Amino acid sequence: MAKQNGVVQLAMRKVRREPSDTVTSTVYTTGRDVHDPLGEHEKFEYGVLLNAVQALFSCLAVSIYLLVTSSSGTGHKQSWMSRLGLDVLTPRGCQQALVARGKESSVAGEPKGVNRIVSPLLQQYLMISAMQSTGSWLSIVSLRFLSFPAITLAKSSKLVPVLLMNVLLYRRKFAPYKYAVVFLVTLGVYMFMALGKAKAKKQGPGSSHGHIGLILLAIHLLLDGTINSTQDNVFATYGTDLVTGTQMMLVMNAISASYMSFALLLPEGLGTFVVSYVRWASAQLLHPHWIAAMLVGDSWVRPLPPSYTPQLVAGAQFLLRHPDAALDVAMYAMAGAAGQIAIFETLERFGSLTLVSITVTRKLFTMLLSIVVYQHHLQSMQWVGIAIVFSGLFLEVREKQRQSAAARAARASKIQ
Repeated sequence: MAKQNGVVQLAMRKVRREPSDTVTSTVYTTGRDVHDPLGEHEKFEYGVLLNAVQALFSCLAVSIYLLVTSSSGTGHKQSWMSRLGLDVLTPRGCQQALVARGKESSVAGEPKGVNRIVSPLLQQYLMISAMQSTGSWLSIVSLRFLSFPAITLAKSSKLVPVLLMNVLLYRRKFAPYKYAVVFLVTLGVYMFMALGKAKAKKQGPGSSHGHIGLILLAIHLLLDGTINSTQDNVFATYGTDLVTGTQMMLVMNAISASYMSFALLLPEGLGTFVVSYVRWASAQLLHPHWIAAMLVGDSWVRPLPPSYTPQLVAGAQFLLRHPDAALDVAMYAMAGAAGQIAIFETLERFGSLTLVSITVTRKLFTMLLSIVVYQHHLQSMQWVGIAIVFSGLFLEVREKQRQSAAARAARASKIQ
């Protein structure tokens, strides 16, 4: 009996997760039967369910946050719809908000056309959520063709599409120093991540078709830039007194949860089957052209249809088999909800460029902390990249201070 208990403990040590493991990379085991000490080993491969749970947790957390902060911060009583920002989502409420901001004539009458059914603000939220879901999916698909370090390196240039889409889509104008800051931060982070010690990378399936991954990744970055610029446009159009960052977070998570709930009711593996079948059918039509081989590689077998089990049922069964996985999913969702509140508050107060600057340089500051704590070493050119990033950040801080001083001086002159 003691020997069996020792085997069980050894098996549990084998599946103990490392600090760098995530919910989807951890190997979970039942480990309940001493006659089968290895138990049932599985990975949580239900990314849509994970994101849906996080979206629902985020809705709950931000609703509580809004109800608490709005009741304590205002002297007059507001309805719960107004405190959650839902009244602006109706066509009439949206029109009244535009009139209050001077964006629309007060004699415009009732909303017409599509705006009579779906308000312009809700249309923007629906578009943002759809682009966000599509961008996340493209980022995951690109992993089939590119290594994770390559994708992380490409995302270090995220500031560029955000700035580009703000200028192209909404004709926003930035001070000249903003362009310099974007250039310096992007160049510095790229140097820091690209010029480190080269590590041997295991090439995954389809790595010979890296150009497909680059195209998918480029579309993902453009969608990210469009999302952030559209969020800036919402605040500029309606004002942060009518639409706050956390109210935007609530609506976007509710829409995303509805999208993913619909996907969870579809058969498990349906998305993979549709993509595989389209590639297979296209290859059959194009054969023997070289593009056909690029589409399917070495597999010319017709893909099998998916099972009829909805993804929601399969994912719930997994969580019932592995209660520790359910706890991890809940912790992941709660941490994500808290992080999103901070992100949307930053987006409302400082705009998307500042927010993306923080997220892009986060890895750099994490690495600097690891140098102090764990005595890690950097290459000389990585130090150059760090210096370039801090030059950009110093330029940003200096210009902000100069603008604040000029604003204070202007107010003082008016008082006199």
